[in-house]
Amino acid sequence: MTDPIPPNSPTPIRRPARPLAAAALGALLLVGAYAGATAVFSSRAQTLTTDLTARLRASAAASGAQVEQVSYARGFTHSTQVLRLTLPGSDGAPQELLVTNDIQHGPLPAFSGVGQATVTTTFRPGDPQTQAAYARAFPTRQPRIVTAIGLAGDTHSRVDVPGGTVTEQGTTVNWQPLDGTVDVQGNDTRLNLSWPGLTVRDPGDGTPTSGTVGRVTLTGENRRDGPDDPIGLGRVTLTLDRAGLDAGTDSMNMTGLTISADTTAQDGYLNSALRYDVGTLTLPGPDGTALRDLQLHLSLGHLAREPLARLATLLNEAQTDDTQPDAPGSPDPADPLAALSPEQQTQARADLLALLKENPVLRLERLNVTQPGGNVTLTGQFSLPGAARLSDPDLQRLPDQPDTLLPLADLRLNLSATQAALNDLLGTLGPLAGLVDPDTLISAGYLTRSGDQLSLDLRLEQGRATLNGQPLE
Repeated sequence: MTDPIPPNSPTPIRRPARPLAAAALGALLLVGAYAGATAVFSSRAQTLTTDLTARLRASAAASGAQVEQVSYARGFTHSTQVLRLTLPGSDGAPQELLVTNDIQHGPLPAFSGVGQATVTTTFRPGDPQTQAAYARAFPTRQPRIVTAIGLAGDTHSRVDVPGGTVTEQGTTVNWQPLDGTVDVQGNDTRLNLSWPGLTVRDPGDGTPTSGTVGRVTLTGENRRDGPDDPIGLGRVTLTLDRAGLDAGTDSMNMTGLTISADTTAQDGYLNSALRYDVGTLTLPGPDGTALRDLQLHLSLGHLAREPLARLATLLNEAQTDDTQPDAPGSPDPADPLAALSPEQQTQARADLLALLKENPVLRLERLNVTQPGGNVTLTGQFSLPGAARLSDPDLQRLPDQPDTLLPLADLRLNLSATQAALNDLLGTLGPLAGLVDPDTLISAGYLTRSGDQLSLDLRLEQGRATLNGQPLE
């Protein structure tokens, strides 16, 4: 049993609440660490946006556009960047687009996760009249891209374009929301966009017109060898379920469009393939001619990767530096090498010669259309085996003397079709169909017959041309 405390004993001394003090100190350290990290990520965010701006400028230059930074206001937890994107207009007048990046810095950007920054990108036209139309199209919420930048520099972007309806001068356009993602992890990029489509209706002057675009998807992936690799390997695919245009008694419809591009590598060489496929295409006219299984497959193979990468880098840098392409005395835009310095031009020609001497091959893998009577198919290929004899002076003379390539070239074209299918296809030419008759072509030696099959074999082998095995004068 414990002895009772004597009445006259002093009051016990209470020790400080150490857990509470430790928690307060820990919270203070946490706030300090967060503040320090935010300051670091604020600086890092500016570096990242500078890098991204440079990439955007290089990408835009490839299509004739220009990018310039209008302003960058850097804050402690939030910064704002404004870019001006100038696009070449169809009528020759440039179109401006203002791009605003609102940046929330890490390590807890916008308190939505752990990372370096969250960037919300919005757009608006530079022209006031177009701005007003844009505001009517998106009265409550603008299209935007929200990008989360992770601690390791990986990015996850979500594209968000609201749906809406606009009526201008009697024409009503209704579109569905578009969404998708873009992910960048190291040197790998993945793209996935989807859009249900739109409808257009115009009452016209008694002849209404309507148009429809069905679901569109865009997917792709690209892997680069490193941050300086200008090409990369991968695949991109665009699909369109259907599209149609109806104007009175005339209509045109298309279904099952797929466009894909692939780039692969093997033993230091690149191979690229481009394919267009259409399920059905109905042409306007009283008969409503329908074409099926339209295919255009092209490939370019045996491209030496190293000289191609150097050449692409040189041209990208030249397009990026050419900020005023229409200024007096500026290089001719038709000459891709004109914007390079003399030393760069010498290097570019050396790389181009190295490419040609490796004998790349351009192939028409398949050009096909299916008719009720069968298929009409064209294949072929083009190469320059004689390019091994080219020198730098020869290369400089080629723009003025392109015919000098003929003795260096190999060309093959092969046509295969049933006569019924060829007659069907020629019938879609309308009045011009009477100018081309398969029987006349056969009797003249342009086509050969084997049973029900017609064919054509055209060859050019370093200056010597033959048609169906017979020399051409």
